[in-house]
Amino acid sequence: MNNRSPWKYVPPAGPVLSLLLIGLVLLSALLYYRAVKIQRYLEPALAISQPRNEFSKNITGGVQREFGEKPINGIVVKTSSILVQQSLIFSANGTVSPSGRIIIKKLARIFVSFMRNDHMRSEINLVLVEARFPPLGTPKSINKARVKVQNLVGRVQDALFQAEPELGNIYGPYFVAAAQPAPLHGGGSDVLEFRIISSELLHIEVLQKLMKYAF
Repeated sequence: MNNRSPWKYVPPAGPVLSLLLIGLVLLSALLYYRAVKIQRYLEPALAISQPRNEFSKNITGGVQREFGEKPINGIVVKTSSILVQQSLIFSANGTVSPSGRIIIKKLARIFVSFMRNDHMRSEINLVLVEARFPPLGTPKSINKARVKVQNLVGRVQDALFQAEPELGNIYGPYFVAAAQPAPLHGGGSDVLEFRIISSELLHIEVLQKLMKYAF
């Protein structure tokens, strides 16, 4: 009977360790390559998002300074817009309510603080004070609804300027009252939107951050 040891078929330790080390080196190289690819993707993505995130953060901070950090039912901040339910501003008969005047006063103070800040003002092209009207119906009914909403947003803008005369006297050209058609799927017709449109300087800042990734 041939009693051969099974250890005879086990390869020497030296070549096995060498193969393991080579495998680890290849795996490390692969992981490093993937990490570099992810980094090259994330860096320009962050360069694009950072200025806009800071812009949005400044808007949110301004709202929180006036209204507090706790959410207020009927007031929402979305990226570069402040959305306010019309029922918070107007009473049932269509006049600005006492509580609505307080809200408008706070909104006016927010925009004054933005405009007094040179850096923030350089990033603002326009402030649209807008509301929406139903886009469906006869041409006469649509035009009537548009005129009604245009008068409404015009009154809101005038109320902002009355609450903080500095807005109208110095920064009036930044503000535009506009009536916009509501989306066909509905929604938004009972909301006042104070939409801050960023200026070319904010876009230029984004491009400058991206220039180093172009070469």
